[in-house]
Amino acid sequence: MSDDAADGEARRNAALAATQARYPAVSERFARAHGFRLPRHTAVFAAFWQSLDARERAGMDLLGLQPWGVIDYYLPGGLDRVGRDGLDERLHCRFRRDPPEFVTVLSGDSDGLHYGLWYDDPAELPTFVVHNYARDSAETWTSGMVTVLGEVWTRFDRRVRDDVDIPEDRPALYALGAALDRFADADGQAVAEDGPRRWSGVDRPRTIGSPGPALPPGSGDPGTEDERAAAYRTNPERMRELVAGARAELAAGRPAAAIVVGAELHWMNGDDLARDALDLLTGAYRTLGRGALADIVEVHHRHRDLRSVEVLVRA
Repeated sequence: MSDDAADGEARRNAALAATQARYPAVSERFARAHGFRLPRHTAVFAAFWQSLDARERAGMDLLGLQPWGVIDYYLPGGLDRVGRDGLDERLHCRFRRDPPEFVTVLSGDSDGLHYGLWYDDPAELPTFVVHNYARDSAETWTSGMVTVLGEVWTRFDRRVRDDVDIPEDRPALYALGAALDRFADADGQAVAEDGPRRWSGVDRPRTIGSPGPALPPGSGDPGTEDERAAAYRTNPERMRELVAGARAELAAGRPAAAIVVGAELHWMNGDDLARDALDLLTGAYRTLGRGALADIVEVHHRHRDLRSVEVLVRA
């Protein structure tokens, strides 16, 4: 093993030991604040970040990625941070049109790009990693990666393919690739230790602006995306009928229409739609036993006009 490789392994081992020791406290804080289960792969990504040397960090700069959101808890002093001005820490890195299921873990380099864990169900592990350009269309997409490190790999691969002919970038990118390799086994082990993701691979109703919810059988039929989109664009009367129908379905114990229509109204971002989005989403989540998501909807509804989503600050 070369000196550089040995040094990288030593930094990897030291960082992993530190973040894995920190994981129980971070997990407890996250569960207390959000009501969600924190996957162990977040500790692996935090270790990866903290182990980077200057050249490897330059590679991350080329990708435009930095830890943010939940990962802040792992950083020095992270667990001592509090919500500024008394704000709820669930608002940290939560943009105006983010879905309730979205919990930020990374920031990107343009147009409010940020990445997050997608929680279909607060009682379960997040299903996959998602991303969203908050200052552009604010739609939420997923490449299907399970871990934060896997999402970094995806962006790394894209950058290498796109920029293979830029010689000055190569040393930093190659160094970053080697660093990613060093953490691959730990990332896989973390996923194995956490166990299966209940909502992985389920069919989701097509939903405007997000991947769509994972729903148990018997949740009802939200209708078609095309029909709803046409109503939202050109037919206010039909839109009101969709809202009324979703409310009726919800009252009958079938939350599918409420969660889909509510999510779409939330994404559309109109002040005149906010009350309907709030009622439909909170009702649907509570019917599904996903109260922590309903609680996020309520706190977000009260604070959607924050001047900054940088909420956690040093006490």
